[in-house]
Amino acid sequence: MPVEGNVPPAAAGQRAGRRIALALAAFVIALVSFAAGWMLGARRTIVTVPSPAGDAVAFVSEARCATGRCQALRIGQTPSGGVRTLELLTGDEHAEEVAWTQDGGRVGFLVNGYQLRVFDAHTGANLGAVSLIDPDGFPPSRIARGVTFSGNGAAVTFDDCPREHSGCKPGLLALRLR
Repeated sequence: MPVEGNVPPAAAGQRAGRRIALALAAFVIALVSFAAGWMLGARRTIVTVPSPAGDAVAFVSEARCATGRCQALRIGQTPSGGVRTLELLTGDEHAEEVAWTQDGGRVGFLVNGYQLRVFDAHTGANLGAVSLIDPDGFPPSRIARGVTFSGNGAAVTFDDCPREHSGCKPGLLALRLR
């Protein structure tokens, strides 16, 4: 004997409501996962310079942050393992060059093309910052390039270059750091 009849509308409505709630929850989870991956997973290394002895690496990594792109000055055995962050740069700061002392005891990062920030390579201590070129604006009209430490690490040499055209001249600065 066949049974005929309609399914009560309340049960169908409950199933539809559950499906909508599950779809909404899946969407929210996917959105949060995407945002977290965008903020955290987009780190890349843009400058890598090994120490003179080859036992350490200084590098600049870049990642997305609330203000756009932010950089971190780092040192470690490799860019992926045993890494110590020396300093986080703000959104308007960027490092484009790294220099080591000959003995590998200090590492300097050239920030914004004019400021050298020096760190102890073994402890990560900030030893200070010096302006190689007096900035005349942001960005400055001149930039430093080719930074090298002297043999004893007490001075740096660099090229003082116009930003928009050729005509670099040599620069020399004595360091008085902590």
